[in-house]
Amino acid sequence: MKLITSNLIKFAISAIFLTLIFRYSLSYSISHSLMIGLFLVAILYAISMFGLGYFFGTKDRAYLPFNDIGFRFHLITYIFHNLVSELWFLLGFNSDSERISSIHYTAIIWGALVLFHFIIYLKYRNESINDLDKNDLFD
Repeated sequence: MKLITSNLIKFAISAIFLTLIFRYSLSYSISHSLMIGLFLVAILYAISMFGLGYFFGTKDRAYLPFNDIGFRFHLITYIFHNLVSELWFLLGFNSDSERISSIHYTAIIWGALVLFHFIIYLKYRNESINDLDKNDLFD
């Protein structure tokens, strides 16, 4: 079964780009003590990531009709957000007020949510392919 699709790859590239913009804007807001900017950046990032996931997920669902296609997009978002965030700190682009521990705490909490999503995905994955033609499952 094809799990990595062109829409998922396009989403991943878009997510990396959007996460870079988010990290820059977040560091800028923190370094200039712009609390409203900080919340705005976080809210806009969340809405934009949801929009990207919805856009590419809808296109992916038309190509590969799973009931829970969202897990793959959730996992990709988690991986690339944390990868970009870790690299942001390792390369020294962060604000002086930012601490890498906040990235680690976020990764732990979000990782628990991804694990929960994975358990739900495993529980319902067999039901999600019942309506598919066997010829469409394998390339």
